[in-house]
Amino acid sequence: MATSRSRSPQFVGAGLVVVAVVWFGLLFWIATHSSGLRWLLFGIATAVLFLLAIVALLRGDTSGPDLRSAATPDDGIWRVLIVVDDGGTSETFRREVVETAGGRAAKAFVVAPAISSRLDRLTGDQAAYDDASTRLDATLESLRALGVDAQGRIGAHDPLQAAADGLRQFPADTIIFATHAEHDENWLEKGVVETARSRTNIPVEHVVVGTD
Repeated sequence: MATSRSRSPQFVGAGLVVVAVVWFGLLFWIATHSSGLRWLLFGIATAVLFLLAIVALLRGDTSGPDLRSAATPDDGIWRVLIVVDDGGTSETFRREVVETAGGRAAKAFVVAPAISSRLDRLTGDQAAYDDASTRLDATLESLRALGVDAQGRIGAHDPLQAAADGLRQFPADTIIFATHAEHDENWLEKGVVETARSRTNIPVEHVVVGTD
Protein backbone atom coordinates (compact mmCIF):
# COMPACT_ATOMS: atom_id res chain seq x y z
CA MET A 1 0.00 0.00 0.00
CA ALA A 2 1.34 3.39 -0.94
CA THR A 3 2.08 5.73 1.91
CA SER A 4 0.67 9.23 1.85
CA ARG A 5 3.15 12.01 1.20
CA SER A 6 0.69 14.74 2.05
CA ARG A 7 1.11 17.21 4.85
CA SER A 8 -1.90 16.87 7.13
CA PRO A 9 -4.18 19.82 7.93
CA GLN A 10 -3.49 19.16 11.63
CA PHE A 11 0.24 19.68 11.04
CA VAL A 12 -0.32 22.95 9.21
CA GLY A 13 -2.80 24.10 11.86
CA ALA A 14 -0.32 23.37 14.67
CA GLY A 15 2.31 25.45 12.89
CA LEU A 16 -0.05 28.40 12.60
CA VAL A 17 -0.89 28.11 16.30
CA VAL A 18 2.82 28.32 17.14
CA VAL A 19 3.17 31.43 14.94
CA ALA A 20 0.18 33.04 16.71
CA VAL A 21 1.58 32.23 20.17
CA VAL A 22 4.96 33.73 19.29
CA TRP A 23 3.29 36.87 17.89
CA PHE A 24 1.17 37.45 20.98
CA GLY A 25 4.17 36.76 23.20
CA LEU A 26 6.10 39.43 21.33
CA LEU A 27 3.17 41.84 21.64
CA PHE A 28 3.13 41.26 25.41
CA TRP A 29 6.88 41.93 25.59
CA ILE A 30 6.44 45.19 23.66
CA ALA A 31 3.66 46.30 26.01
CA THR A 32 5.76 45.67 29.11
CA HIS A 33 9.09 47.17 27.97
CA SER A 34 10.06 50.72 27.17
CA SER A 35 12.82 50.22 24.59
CA GLY A 36 12.83 52.92 21.91
CA LEU A 37 13.24 50.28 19.22
CA ARG A 38 10.36 48.13 20.41
CA TRP A 39 7.91 49.10 17.68
CA LEU A 40 10.52 48.74 14.96
CA LEU A 41 11.38 45.28 16.25
CA PHE A 42 7.69 44.47 16.50
CA GLY A 43 7.13 45.47 12.88
CA ILE A 44 10.04 43.37 11.64
CA ALA A 45 8.99 40.37 13.71
CA THR A 46 5.38 40.69 12.52
CA ALA A 47 6.49 40.68 8.89
CA VAL A 48 8.65 37.59 9.43
CA LEU A 49 5.88 35.71 11.23
CA PHE A 50 3.40 36.69 8.51
CA LEU A 51 5.70 35.24 5.84
CA LEU A 52 6.12 32.03 7.87
CA ALA A 53 2.33 31.71 8.10
CA ILE A 54 1.99 32.10 4.32
CA VAL A 55 4.66 29.45 3.72
CA ALA A 56 2.88 27.05 6.07
CA LEU A 57 -0.44 27.55 4.27
CA LEU A 58 1.12 27.13 0.83
CA ARG A 59 2.83 23.90 1.84
CA GLY A 60 -0.43 22.61 3.19
CA ASP A 61 -2.28 23.52 -0.02
CA THR A 62 0.25 21.97 -2.41
CA SER A 63 0.86 18.70 -0.58
CA GLY A 64 -2.10 17.04 -2.25
CA PRO A 65 -4.82 14.65 -1.14
CA ASP A 66 -4.60 11.00 -0.14
CA LEU A 67 -6.03 8.75 -2.88
CA ARG A 68 -6.15 5.46 -1.02
CA SER A 69 -9.40 3.58 -1.49
CA ALA A 70 -11.36 1.59 1.06
CA ALA A 71 -11.81 -2.09 0.24
CA THR A 72 -14.56 -2.87 -2.25
CA PRO A 73 -17.20 -5.59 -1.64
CA ASP A 74 -16.25 -9.13 -2.65
CA ASP A 75 -19.22 -9.52 -4.98
CA GLY A 76 -17.53 -10.07 -8.34
CA ILE A 77 -18.33 -6.56 -9.55
CA TRP A 78 -15.48 -4.42 -10.86
CA ARG A 79 -15.71 -0.85 -9.60
CA VAL A 80 -13.93 1.97 -11.38
CA LEU A 81 -13.55 5.65 -10.60
CA ILE A 82 -13.23 7.67 -13.81
CA VAL A 83 -11.89 11.23 -13.80
CA VAL A 84 -12.48 13.00 -17.11
CA ASP A 85 -11.21 16.23 -18.61
CA ASP A 86 -13.24 15.56 -21.74
CA GLY A 87 -16.38 13.61 -22.50
CA GLY A 88 -15.52 9.90 -22.40
CA THR A 89 -17.25 9.01 -25.63
CA SER A 90 -14.42 7.89 -27.91
CA GLU A 91 -13.81 4.31 -29.04
CA THR A 92 -10.43 4.40 -27.29
CA PHE A 93 -12.09 5.22 -23.98
CA ARG A 94 -14.80 2.57 -24.35
CA ARG A 95 -12.23 -0.07 -25.28
CA GLU A 96 -10.13 0.78 -22.23
CA VAL A 97 -13.12 0.37 -19.92
CA VAL A 98 -14.14 -2.96 -21.46
CA GLU A 99 -10.61 -4.38 -21.44
CA THR A 100 -9.90 -3.30 -17.86
CA ALA A 101 -13.18 -4.80 -16.67
CA GLY A 102 -12.03 -8.14 -18.03
CA GLY A 103 -15.50 -9.52 -18.61
CA ARG A 104 -16.77 -8.70 -15.13
CA ALA A 105 -19.95 -6.80 -14.37
CA ALA A 106 -18.96 -3.19 -13.83
CA LYS A 107 -19.98 -0.17 -11.83
CA ALA A 108 -18.48 3.23 -12.51
CA PHE A 109 -18.42 6.54 -10.72
CA VAL A 110 -17.48 9.45 -12.96
CA VAL A 111 -16.02 12.69 -11.64
CA ALA A 112 -15.83 15.64 -14.01
CA PRO A 113 -13.64 18.33 -12.45
CA ALA A 114 -14.88 21.88 -12.93
CA ILE A 115 -11.63 22.99 -14.54
CA SER A 116 -11.24 26.72 -14.05
CA SER A 117 -8.70 29.42 -13.30
CA ARG A 118 -8.34 31.04 -9.90
CA LEU A 119 -9.84 34.22 -11.34
CA ASP A 120 -12.89 32.29 -12.57
CA ARG A 121 -13.41 30.85 -9.09
CA LEU A 122 -13.04 34.25 -7.43
CA THR A 123 -15.53 35.87 -9.80
CA GLY A 124 -18.00 33.00 -9.65
CA ASP A 125 -17.81 32.23 -13.39
CA GLN A 126 -20.18 29.31 -14.04
CA ALA A 127 -18.72 28.33 -17.42
CA ALA A 128 -16.46 25.70 -15.86
CA TYR A 129 -19.42 24.03 -14.14
CA ASP A 130 -21.45 24.06 -17.33
CA ASP A 131 -18.56 22.45 -19.22
CA ALA A 132 -18.08 19.84 -16.47
CA SER A 133 -21.79 19.03 -16.57
CA THR A 134 -21.59 18.45 -20.31
CA ARG A 135 -18.54 16.17 -19.93
CA LEU A 136 -20.22 14.25 -17.14
CA ASP A 137 -23.44 13.65 -19.05
CA ALA A 138 -21.59 12.54 -22.18
CA THR A 139 -19.41 10.09 -20.25
CA LEU A 140 -22.32 8.60 -18.30
CA GLU A 141 -24.29 8.09 -21.51
CA SER A 142 -21.30 6.37 -23.13
CA LEU A 143 -20.77 4.03 -20.17
CA ARG A 144 -24.42 3.11 -19.88
CA ALA A 145 -24.45 2.23 -23.57
CA LEU A 146 -21.76 -0.34 -22.69
CA GLY A 147 -23.98 -1.83 -19.99
CA VAL A 148 -22.01 -0.25 -17.16
CA ASP A 149 -23.95 0.87 -14.09
CA ALA A 150 -22.67 4.46 -14.03
CA GLN A 151 -23.26 7.39 -11.71
CA GLY A 152 -21.28 10.58 -11.23
CA ARG A 153 -20.86 14.14 -10.09
CA ILE A 154 -19.10 17.39 -10.86
CA GLY A 155 -15.85 17.55 -8.91
CA ALA A 156 -13.31 20.01 -7.57
CA HIS A 157 -11.21 21.94 -10.10
CA ASP A 158 -8.09 20.01 -8.98
CA PRO A 159 -8.31 16.53 -10.58
CA LEU A 160 -6.44 14.90 -7.69
CA GLN A 161 -8.81 16.42 -5.14
CA ALA A 162 -11.74 15.43 -7.34
CA ALA A 163 -10.46 11.85 -7.38
CA ALA A 164 -9.97 11.82 -3.60
CA ASP A 165 -13.51 13.10 -3.04
CA GLY A 166 -14.83 10.47 -5.43
CA LEU A 167 -13.05 7.65 -3.60
CA ARG A 168 -14.59 8.72 -0.30
CA GLN A 169 -18.01 8.35 -1.89
CA PHE A 170 -17.24 5.36 -4.11
CA PRO A 171 -14.43 2.94 -3.13
CA ALA A 172 -12.97 1.57 -6.36
CA ASP A 173 -10.77 -1.22 -7.71
CA THR A 174 -9.21 1.01 -10.36
CA ILE A 175 -8.91 4.70 -11.23
CA ILE A 176 -8.99 5.78 -14.86
CA PHE A 177 -7.91 9.29 -15.88
CA ALA A 178 -9.30 10.20 -19.28
CA THR A 179 -7.44 13.16 -20.80
CA HIS A 180 -7.60 14.86 -24.17
CA ALA A 181 -4.45 14.96 -26.29
CA GLU A 182 -5.40 18.24 -27.95
CA HIS A 183 -5.54 20.30 -24.77
CA ASP A 184 -2.69 22.79 -24.48
CA GLU A 185 -1.96 21.90 -20.87
CA ASN A 186 -3.40 18.50 -20.01
CA TRP A 187 -3.13 16.58 -16.77
CA LEU A 188 -0.44 14.27 -18.10
CA GLU A 189 1.89 17.24 -18.60
CA LYS A 190 1.12 18.39 -15.06
CA GLY A 191 2.07 14.99 -13.65
CA VAL A 192 -1.43 14.24 -12.36
CA VAL A 193 -1.39 10.56 -13.36
CA GLU A 194 2.04 9.82 -11.89
CA THR A 195 1.20 11.71 -8.71
CA ALA A 196 -2.02 9.72 -8.35
CA ARG A 197 -0.09 6.45 -8.71
CA SER A 198 2.22 7.47 -5.88
CA ARG A 199 -0.67 8.25 -3.52
CA THR A 200 -3.03 5.34 -3.95
CA ASN A 201 -3.25 1.64 -3.18
CA ILE A 202 -5.14 0.67 -6.36
CA PRO A 203 -4.17 0.60 -10.05
CA VAL A 204 -4.28 3.88 -11.95
CA GLU A 205 -4.85 3.77 -15.71
CA HIS A 206 -4.58 6.60 -18.21
CA VAL A 207 -6.39 6.82 -21.53
CA VAL A 208 -6.05 9.60 -24.07
CA VAL A 209 -9.47 10.52 -25.41
CA GLY A 210 -9.28 11.31 -29.10
CA THR A 211 -11.82 12.18 -31.71
CA ASP A 212 -12.40 8.59 -32.90
